[in-house]
Amino acid sequence: MAAYFAELQNNIVQRVVSATEKQWCEDNLGGEWVQTYYSTPGKNYAGIGYIYEPVLDNYHAPRPYPSWTLDSNLHWQPPITMPTGGDLYMWDEETLTWNKLN
Repeated sequence: MAAYFAELQNNIVQRVVSATEKQWCEDNLGGEWVQTYYSTPGKNYAGIGYIYEPVLDNYHAPRPYPSWTLDSNLHWQPPITMPTGGDLYMWDEETLTWNKLN
């Protein structure tokens, strides 16, 4: 059964492939490879540019804004929760606020 593997360079994902095993990736594609998980609770699927955290054996997206912090699930969180109610908002890093889109 195929699995997904991420090629890493300095713990940054370069590409993701489907293969039967990690050894196949190393033997045929070279580089450093780590498994990534699709639809596995508590694990984030790797994407190009994502960062691998070896101690947690998990991945997270690059930081979207300097003020945002990682939560325990390795998801980025803004310093202020986005308003709810069905409107669309965009984060403004300069003012650290959510601006409603028209």
